[in-house]
This record gives sequence, C-alpha cells and structure tokens, in this order.
Amino acid sequence: MGMEEFALAVVASRPALPPLLPMGFHSTDLAGLQRLCVDYFPGSMARPRLMSSISMVVTLINRVSIPSRLWVAGSFLTETPEPVDCSLTLVLVDSVFHGLAEEQREFFDWYRDVPLFEKYRCYNYGIVLDAERADYDAMSAFWLRQYGFHDQQRKAGVAELLLPQVSGA
Repeated sequence: MGMEEFALAVVASRPALPPLLPMGFHSTDLAGLQRLCVDYFPGSMARPRLMSSISMVVTLINRVSIPSRLWVAGSFLTETPEPVDCSLTLVLVDSVFHGLAEEQREFFDWYRDVPLFEKYRCYNYGIVLDAERADYDAMSAFWLRQYGFHDQQRKAGVAELLLPQVSGA
C-alpha cells in the first residue's frame, strides 16, 4: 500500500462517532489499549478481534526487538461499538533504521510491503520519521494531517506504544 492509499484509508476510517482519546498522541501499553478499546465495549464482536491483531503485530515487533513507536488509530479508537478497522503505523528514527540487523530490516520491509487489512482489518505502514532528517518537517506535517490533527471536525487521538515492550510490562 502506497503512502497516498494509506492516507486515504486513514481518512476514510474516520467515522462520525466521537474519539476515545482527545487530539494528540497518548502513550499507552497493550493492557491500557485493551481497557480503553475493548473492555468498555463488552458486547462488541469486532473489538476483541482487532485487539488480537494489534497484539499479534506488537508480539512480532517485540520478537525482532526493533526500538520503535506504534501509532494506533482508526475506527478502533472511536466510540463505534463495532469498528471496522485500525491503523497501525510503525515509526522508526533514522539512526535505528540504519542500524537494523538483517532480520529486523527484513521484518520492517515486510511490514511496509505486505498489507494486513484483508486478513486482519488493520491498515499498516512503516515510516522513518526523525528530526535529524531533511524531510522531517514535510513528513511530520503529512502524518499529523493524516491523523486529523489539523481538522477541528476530525480531531482524534492516536494511541502510541513504545516498543519493544519488556516482558511482564
């Protein structure tokens, strides 16, 4: 999935129901995401499945131990009882990207290249976003727009998981 297709998917996944988080990035872990997005919706059939998909992605990232951030958004982070999707953006800084071991680089390339939506209902994208890069301002502005940070009508929060997570955390 190209950047423009992903951007359209993120925009299209913005339902009319209110967001679960106010505009901005909100640090959490899987347990916090579970409480916010699944436990408060005990009758939902879709939310546990989406949470399982997110947990699977986090497990894979933890397994290859890539220091990163995972941004979680989409209808999963709204009051929609039966969300249809989530958006998972794996964010690396430039120094981490250039220092990836072969297995880590293969995973990152796979994550960027293989769409997870059809099977897991998750839009996935991998980016290198670093203040030291020449394209930082443009890339940062692009992603903030995709998540609706510029739009008072679509303002919504993004859950941010710092990875890899330490076992037992």
